[in-house]
Amino acid sequence: MKYLTIAWNVLLAVVYVAVVIGILSAAESRFETLVLAGLIQLYAGVLYNFSLIGQSADINNHAAFVRFRILAAAQHITENEDGAFVDQEKALADALKSYGPKVLILRISHGVVSLYALFKIVQVIV
Repeated sequence: MKYLTIAWNVLLAVVYVAVVIGILSAAESRFETLVLAGLIQLYAGVLYNFSLIGQSADINNHAAFVRFRILAAAQHITENEDGAFVDQEKALADALKSYGPKVLILRISHGVVSLYALFKIVQVIV
């Protein structure tokens, strides 16, 4: 199942890059190419920043849970209605690890799109 998810994310990234190449190839004038490439550059930058913010928020939440678990252990509280804190932390860490390939694929695709948009901008200007 893990490899199917990775393959799906790669397919989505390839489609994303293909759509961007198609859009920029369909532009008929230098002005259209410049405007579309600028908008695509903005879009790729925003999506990349959101992925960074999301990943840092997830890591921050994991760190906060670890701090909470340490403070609770000092008071001899080791679980709540959701189960043992150690098990909850392991589930959270496993979820964060499973996001790794998806985040990497998305970052690569945004980088490729951004570089292609920059190439088209430079090509139009020069």
